[in-house]
This record gives sequence, C-alpha cells and structure tokens, in this order.
Amino acid sequence: MIKSDITCPQCYAGYRRIELITVKGTKGEFRCLHCGNVLEVFDGSTKVAIRLTVQPVKRSDKKAAVGT
Repeated sequence: MIKSDITCPQCYAGYRRIELITVKGTKGEFRCLHCGNVLEVFDGSTKVAIRLTVQPVKRSDKKAAVGT
C-alpha cells in the first residue's frame, strides 16, 4: 500500500491517495470534486482510492481574510 497526498493546482483542494499495488483497479480518471480539474488518469493496473481531506478556500473567503 502506498499513501500520498494530492493538491489540486487549480483550486488547492487537498486529497489523500491510497494505492493498492496487489489489487487490479479500473480504467478512468479522477476529477477534483470542487472545480472539476482532472487530477489523475488510471490505467487499471492498480486499485487507487482518493478522498477529499482539505476543502479549498472560496475566493470570497480569501478576500475577507486578506482585508482583515
């Protein structure tokens, strides 16, 4: 099992990625749950699970935080 973290380069949402090398997965892709950016394409050779761990800061929240 391999654990790693992924950050969306577009909205900065954070994800935990777990890969099981001994289990076959399915072909496909994973898109950011917040902005829809493609974060990874799967070839099906291993099983990969990805879950959201850090919600991105909304643009209106960023402006409020900078203004204080």
